[in-house]
Amino acid sequence: MPARTDSPAVIKLSDEERTTGVLTASNLYEAVAAFHRDGLVVLDNAIPVQIIDKLNDRMMIDTDRIVKGTVKGVHWNQGIECGNLSQVPPLEKGYMFPEIYANKSASTVLTNILGPKPELHYVRSNTLIGHAPERQDVHKDIKGKHLPVPTAIAMNVCLIDAHAKNGSTEVWLGTHREQSFDDFVDPTLKSGDVKKSSLEKRKLVRPPIQPNLKKGSLVLRDLRLWHAGMNNETDDIRVMLALVYSASWYKNPLLPPWPVSIKSEIESLGAINNTWVGGTFYDDEGGKKDYLAIEFDGNFGTSMEDLMAIA
Repeated sequence: MPARTDSPAVIKLSDEERTTGVLTASNLYEAVAAFHRDGLVVLDNAIPVQIIDKLNDRMMIDTDRIVKGTVKGVHWNQGIECGNLSQVPPLEKGYMFPEIYANKSASTVLTNILGPKPELHYVRSNTLIGHAPERQDVHKDIKGKHLPVPTAIAMNVCLIDAHAKNGSTEVWLGTHREQSFDDFVDPTLKSGDVKKSSLEKRKLVRPPIQPNLKKGSLVLRDLRLWHAGMNNETDDIRVMLALVYSASWYKNPLLPPWPVSIKSEIESLGAINNTWVGGTFYDDEGGKKDYLAIEFDGNFGTSMEDLMAIA
């Protein structure tokens, strides 16, 4: 029997659903069901494209600074050869769009999966430079032992249309619930890299895909899902925002750092879509600290390690 070919479920939101965050019963059902089935679901028409374009224009200025070497402490995902830059979006007034950082439709789906008041613990982006020579190894983002239920979900937003040519992320649908510890390279699970032998076996069941994603859509992805950053064969830089939400009961210890100059904006976000948006605040007055130099931290584990040991 040939391996199945497919694509992720795409839920087309009406303008009213996008504005209010109140999804129709059928759209909410399909979004939650698809997420549990595939480990990923796409919400189309989730963010106004004018906002996406404004943010992309601003981020291109920062990307240029980074590429020219004027920013210290830059983190490249799996090495500079992959061209996948972990870039912090502009944490400044005028760019903390509630339509992104407090997206109501995303919160509706997140709440029905993770439970009440999902917590925003990570704010960065994957900025894919054109014509990099390497692709990423297939991996999962959450490392170590994890529960057999969703505990952390990435909300990804591409700032231009994404497709295979410009490096749409390779995803292995269904692997969030169809994996074992033996599938991973490091037996201590400190790395999320998947064994080549496990990839070959999985291809026979459900091969990977690079979905087409329209600008203005958002992706909700289980952090247990196998995936990989791919080559960008174009001259265009493709930015994909990466916001990670955790279940409040999971007790993720990662606290996002925010500039104190936008403290009031940050403190107002959670009330918009009934999420927790907190963290620590640093002094950026007078150019004391550049948000682009915020240190990378991808700790998506839990502080409840004593309970995880017996889970």
